[in-house]
Amino acid sequence: MKPFLCLLVALLLNCKTQSANNLGPERTEPAFIYANSLATDGCEEFVRLDHGNPSADARYKPTANSLPILQKAMASTPAGASPYERSVTIRFAETGKQVPLQCGWGSRPEVGEIEIIAIRDR
Repeated sequence: MKPFLCLLVALLLNCKTQSANNLGPERTEPAFIYANSLATDGCEEFVRLDHGNPSADARYKPTANSLPILQKAMASTPAGASPYERSVTIRFAETGKQVPLQCGWGSRPEVGEIEIIAIRDR
């Protein structure tokens, strides 16, 4: 029984290590984070990198594991021009996956997925 348990633990640790290694390099960039605004025909929580052109800036969806980091930052960071938007500096790594971002009126654009590591006020 002990060898089986040891093998199971080793496999679980190996799976966790492999998923962490699949992340891209860590990046720190200015960004805007957005609260879930599906009720007002907006989108679920997402991140928009701030490169000075809102229509061309990249949008990302946080992983389920890192979503609480975004939600905590939304609660603790002062609101900007919109009650759904916060200006922050974000440290993250891309997962390499394209995932659907649920938005109002049934829209589901494909966006990059990120693992959020840290968020601080800008």
